[in-house]
Amino acid sequence: MATDDANHPNVKTLSVNEAQALADRVYSRSVSRLFDAQPELQRDCCMASRVIRSLLHDVDRLASQCEDTARILRNLQIDVGGC
Repeated sequence: MATDDANHPNVKTLSVNEAQALADRVYSRSVSRLFDAQPELQRDCCMASRVIRSLLHDVDRLASQCEDTARILRNLQIDVGGC
């Protein structure tokens, strides 16, 4: 599951799949009947799940844009005219 970061021993890193699974678990808790008596906790869990999913989506979108830009730069051709 989570792995230790060599530079910061108290920090754990998650893969994308692990972060998605975490979002799923947090969402499941937000709709669980166990927390019916705590609606604020249900809302917080639902919001946390949405935040995780939104961040993952934004990271994926930006990574895709970076790949597109890198491909354009690697294939860059400069027209030097009649030199």
